[in-house]
Parts: sequence; structure tokens; C-alpha cells
Amino acid sequence: MGARPDQLKEDCQKRFSELVESVGIKRFAEEMSVSTRQINRVLSGAQPNPIERVIQCLQAAETEVGDQVLDFMCQELGGHFVRQEGMNESAISAVRECAEAIAAISDGQVGEIDLKEIREAISALSGLILAIRRTRGK
Repeated sequence: MGARPDQLKEDCQKRFSELVESVGIKRFAEEMSVSTRQINRVLSGAQPNPIERVIQCLQAAETEVGDQVLDFMCQELGGHFVRQEGMNESAISAVRECAEAIAAISDGQVGEIDLKEIREAISALSGLILAIRRTRGK
């Protein structure tokens, strides 16, 4: 699953560098509550890359649990995780999730569980749109 280990390491290194460069090493280190020396050690490859470690954690877990963690992370940044599926799976998932969302809000009250159902429906519809675009070559 995913990229070759050496390619993953390289990609993670690039992404970590982009994060640091986006705000500068000093500010990045301060926000992470670590020293600039520690950031430099990650950048040089002398210390484990946190992005690579997160990916390894997710790959080591059951897919559903990993997806939940990714969705949590995405929500913390104002988004949602959408797993790419094939066209048929996306369509079935979208219909099921929308039906569950409609049932969840049909009582006129929207609670935390209802919000979860709505987020899942939006994610499923997003996945369907991506699958349609892939099949059409767009």
C-alpha cells in the first residue's frame, strides 16, 4: 500500500521541508515546542520525520480506524477525509450515506451524531464526484 519505502521517505522529507519553509524554522520550532536544532535534525534525516511516522501509524492500523484518525485530523484543519473508491463503490456509498443523513436529521433536531452522518454523506458524495471525474478523464 502506498509508495515504496525510499520514495515515501523522500516525499515525506519534501513535505516536512515545505511546512518548515512556509513559516520559517524559528517560528515552526516555536509552534511545535521544540528547538530549531531538532527541526534541523529532522530536515537532515538524523531524526525521524513526523509525517513519515504518522503515515506508518495509519498503515499499521485497520483501514477504518486509520480513516477515522485521518478524518479527525482533517476536521481539525477545517476539512474532511474522503477515501477514493471505484465508481460503483462510490455510488453505493453516497446513496447509503445520504439516506443515513436524511434519517438522522428527519426529527428536526441536529445533534453530534447527526453531524457525523452529514459529514459522512458529504464525504461520500465528494468521493462519487472524484470517481466520476476520473472515469471521464477530467
